[in-house]
Amino acid sequence: MNLAAAWIRVSTGSQDESSQVRAIDKYAREHGITIVKTFRLRGYSASEGAQEPALREAIADMGRGEYDTLIVTESSRLDRREDLDAQAEILLAIRSIGGDVLSISEPTFGKSDFAGRIVTLVAQHANAEKSKTVKATTYRGICMIRDNGAHHGHLPVFWESEGKRYAKQAYCTDPQAVNDIFERISKGESLSSVGRAYDLYPNSVKNLLRFGANHTGVVECSYTYEGVTETWTHRVSPVVDSALWWRANAVLDANKTSGRGNKGGRPVARPSNWLSGLLPCPGCGGKLYINGGLTPAGNPRTPMLRCGGYGKRRVSCGRFRGTDARPVVALIEGVFSEDRSDILAFQRVAGNAHERDALNAALRKIQAQFSAAEDDDEFDALVAERKAVKARLETFVVVPDRFDYAPTGQTVAQMWADGDDAVKRRMVRAVQAAWGLVLGFVEGKPEILMGSGAEDAFKDRNEFADLGNGLCFRWEADRAA
Repeated sequence: MNLAAAWIRVSTGSQDESSQVRAIDKYAREHGITIVKTFRLRGYSASEGAQEPALREAIADMGRGEYDTLIVTESSRLDRREDLDAQAEILLAIRSIGGDVLSISEPTFGKSDFAGRIVTLVAQHANAEKSKTVKATTYRGICMIRDNGAHHGHLPVFWESEGKRYAKQAYCTDPQAVNDIFERISKGESLSSVGRAYDLYPNSVKNLLRFGANHTGVVECSYTYEGVTETWTHRVSPVVDSALWWRANAVLDANKTSGRGNKGGRPVARPSNWLSGLLPCPGCGGKLYINGGLTPAGNPRTPMLRCGGYGKRRVSCGRFRGTDARPVVALIEGVFSEDRSDILAFQRVAGNAHERDALNAALRKIQAQFSAAEDDDEFDALVAERKAVKARLETFVVVPDRFDYAPTGQTVAQMWADGDDAVKRRMVRAVQAAWGLVLGFVEGKPEILMGSGAEDAFKDRNEFADLGNGLCFRWEADRAA
């Protein structure tokens, strides 16, 4: 049986590779070839050599005898680098291990006879020339965009571009929503909360906040051709005040701490309960998971907390026999649902250094508009405004800003009552990290031990239980009792 791998590549994520899939499947059926592996490279530029690691993987597979043929629709899908020696080296590596490259549209491509070598060299040269032609024609279009002062590049959410092909104008589709997002972030609301309100990912909200044209009215566009980067300015209508833009970005910067970064880890199945996988096992220190479900008769089982071991090796230690999960859940719910401590947010409580930073933001806005000024009157007005802002900066007396945690108006009990399972898990994890939280037994009854009762978990006590997104609640002395 003939075994082969299908090689499918498109240069951009917006292109459709379905035609390549159909052509290769049809060819394989007609010639009795079995496709055992498919390489799908979406957004891989062959002229830049981005596909080479996948080619090396295919060579290694053929060397192990997993298949002996690599099928492509055209040789340009395989390689299009200007370095013909690099292209030839890949083909020679495949031939040296007894493999073969089969191009549907070029039957003699890659063959070792004289005619095949000639066809291969011509095809490789044509593929390289095609890349040069595509780059040159693309650059001609970019030059027209640049000369027109039009927009080129990506835009954040709530921003789009419209107009003729080489004269597109960027604009904000919903200035009211953008201003609302900046206001909410500047007041300490989390990226996740704002994202939920507008059906956006938190990173999309962050990209919008970092987009300088929101307050400068100038987008810096650029394009790199043959190693040279050209930049030009594109004028847009600003949608937020410079001071508001600065306040929102200052909140982002204040919350950029190592403790609030992505901790990594692959996604797992949704836990059956917010407590599942949080408490350490009293026997081995692993994780306790809630086991429940239904009996064969369809009746609900008693949910039990049982040891689930460590990480991917979910093996019970055998020393902890398990306990009824319901009283443990009730104990932890009692701890949080009765806690009237204020939820705090990290924010400025004194000082005027923020005003100086807002003036600097306004100065950056003016400087960004200089390069896009179209007439002398506009330029003179910008110069006068710049002088006024610089004069205020030179006479500004700085009282350093002081930041602290201030109440948000919500208590721990309210957050617990209003939160879903994800919020409750985050709150329990925050308490564990700050003060320790373990399961213990007193006279055979389960107890939740915190603070000094949590042994090693209490050694590095933190003053705050950090909930992430700039929110926390303070340590209170009676918590450790």
